[in-house]
Amino acid sequence: MEVKKQDHREIAENLDLYILDEKAGQGLPILLPNWTIIRNQIQQFIRQKWAEHDFQEVITPILGNKELYQTSGHLSHYQDYMFPEISRNNETYYLRPMTCPHHCLIYQQRPRSYRELPFRLCENSLLFRYETSGALKGLERARSMELVDHHIFVVPEQLKEEFKKNYHFINEILTALNFKVSRLVCSLHDPNNREKYHSDKKLWKYSEELLVNSLNELNLDYIILKGEAAFYGPKLDIEIQTADGKNVTVSTIQFDFVLPQKFGLNYIDKEQKLQTPAIIHHSPIGTYQRFIALLLEQTQGKLPFWLAPIQLVILPINDQKEVKEYSKNLQKKLLANNFRSEIWLPEKTLKYQINQIYTKKIPCYLVIGKKEIENEKLKLTYAHSSPKKEVELTEKELLEKLKLENSIIIAKI
Repeated sequence: MEVKKQDHREIAENLDLYILDEKAGQGLPILLPNWTIIRNQIQQFIRQKWAEHDFQEVITPILGNKELYQTSGHLSHYQDYMFPEISRNNETYYLRPMTCPHHCLIYQQRPRSYRELPFRLCENSLLFRYETSGALKGLERARSMELVDHHIFVVPEQLKEEFKKNYHFINEILTALNFKVSRLVCSLHDPNNREKYHSDKKLWKYSEELLVNSLNELNLDYIILKGEAAFYGPKLDIEIQTADGKNVTVSTIQFDFVLPQKFGLNYIDKEQKLQTPAIIHHSPIGTYQRFIALLLEQTQGKLPFWLAPIQLVILPINDQKEVKEYSKNLQKKLLANNFRSEIWLPEKTLKYQINQIYTKKIPCYLVIGKKEIENEKLKLTYAHSSPKKEVELTEKELLEKLKLENSIIIAKI
């Protein structure tokens, strides 16, 4: 009989990851220390990939002037998902729903040569989108979020090759975290929907053929959905199935020929003539909020050792001074080696504490008593293993073993 998968909200409650409070506002999760640890670990991994793929990290404001979003077209095409304007002293601003307009301003700051392209920008972007209250769903769909956001400015001839590189970028990350992709969606425009999409038929034909050809050259299985493109261009959406059986986008790659025109972007080609670049909008994991929600459901909360907020619990078997002192010294050594550990004093039964370790999905634990101290051997128990896995180790072997567990993510790439 198949075990019903837990929703990420239930798992997150057991792991103490976030809270929602009406006083803060609907759809505005307050992210707790354990969530922040997971996010920081993933962010460190992403930054490693940025360096490997020649991205430059930037930081841009969470607000934008009204003129910025009039220029980009977001006020015309996306205003229903934007928070209301903020006006003061004849100035009007919006909480940003996207980062692309700001990144266009960075590109625009000085003349660019074709030799500089591809020009790859990346940012951990704080965004705000007004989702209807009925659409809100924990971390999966919220009104404030942090997006791993990439914008790549290219010579049009570089689009296909850069698309393939970015697909491999995504695949590296999802493979490393054992994500099971449910489907690839080639999202094209609906030519009958003139309100949602720009009206350049030749540009739509060119960009959509380019996307389809790129997917075919990668030998990928995908479905085509019309009417799901962004207002500025077609896209590939990589989807994951949630616990309730719905497909949601985790990663995306999008072609854009419209924003460069709207912002008057250009570069100097080999003949010293001004040409217009194209933009690839790319997010390898989407928002940290949704990504972690999906990761919780994919793993049922049993996060890999390097990601677990608490990696190991030390359980002193009694209150004897020798046992308590040994446990404290052992934890100091673990902390000195950057392992996230806790000591749970024997205020409740050992059975209860071990049950709590399984409930909180903590990967490992050590039970410490006089026997372990005298024999200089520690029994490391892997709580995620089925059947239960136990390994006897000296302190030195324990530290070496845990260092190996912490480095598994690097070995997978």
